[in-house]
Amino acid sequence: MRRWRARRGGAAGLSKALAGQVHAALEGAAVARAMVADEITPAQARSRIAEVEHRGDAMRAALIEKLSRTLVVPLDREDIFRLSRSIDDVLDTIREFIREADLYQIEDRRSYVPVVEAVGTAIEALEAALEALWRTPGDVLPRALEAKKAARAVNREYQNEFARIVGGELSPRTLKHRELVKRLDWVGVRISEAADVLADGALKRGY
Repeated sequence: MRRWRARRGGAAGLSKALAGQVHAALEGAAVARAMVADEITPAQARSRIAEVEHRGDAMRAALIEKLSRTLVVPLDREDIFRLSRSIDDVLDTIREFIREADLYQIEDRRSYVPVVEAVGTAIEALEAALEALWRTPGDVLPRALEAKKAARAVNREYQNEFARIVGGELSPRTLKHRELVKRLDWVGVRISEAADVLADGALKRGY
């Protein structure tokens, strides 16, 4: 199996920055999970996600700064940049879900729990694929495919909830529900995109 070891300096910094971005996405999913489980209010969730997003943005900024100064990287620079952007999109879309939940003032949010939990599982799968990039590159492709499979599970949960929503009486309330659950489906799409970038980059490097 071909191995790639992060060297001290820039490459180690890239690893830390990408890991920090994924961790921020996981934190965002945890905030969303607490909100839909009625453990915190949408307003509290909105405040917390702003802090999480700030940390995620800081990690992305660090990655961009280090990327230009690192000579040896496990993926092409363009792929690392795209991967970082895709992970950033995951967190941004979670933030939008929380922001809209606060704006719409939906009281019954527990029906979103299965979708949000699927989101968290998919991000964890993406995190495992990313960890393999620095430790066992030969495992990147199968783990990226597992992350993509987990992202499809988000879509299945979305479809179940969407069917429940449209199966009832159409009202302003159900329209709000529909928009919120669609936002969660887009989180899954963003995770799938990040997995695709990782898989494509690994294939180009022959891992």
